[in-house]
Amino acid sequence: MTRARAARPPAELVVAIVLSYVVGIGQILVGIALVFVRYLPDLDGTDRFVVTLIGALTMLLGLLVVSLASGLGRARRDARVLLTALMGVSAALGVYVLVTAGDDVWFRGIDVAITGAVIVVLWTGRVARFFARSDGARTG
Repeated sequence: MTRARAARPPAELVVAIVLSYVVGIGQILVGIALVFVRYLPDLDGTDRFVVTLIGALTMLLGLLVVSLASGLGRARRDARVLLTALMGVSAALGVYVLVTAGDDVWFRGIDVAITGAVIVVLWTGRVARFFARSDGARTG
């Protein structure tokens, strides 16, 4: 009995997966940095709690993005939808920060550009056709 060989993902999908990993790892690092910000002497008890909570949530979001990027490599349709939703929220928050914050947020512009590029790649061209042909690739 021969098994049909699984279709290889298009190069654009591989780039989107790598960029998703970069975004997720970046969010994890930012979350860690925010947790360390709580030790600044300028912060009182309430501010420390808020900064720590935001840092922890940012780290968890980054871990979720990394796990969903892994699902993209297995052609999981649900991973594509959930990753698109997470990156859409991240891009919207990034645009909000760009509009409301000062000049020291150039990294948010890069983040918005990367997340926007990942979303576009996931839903257009060969990647969209690849997911249309896949059976969801649920591996367990």
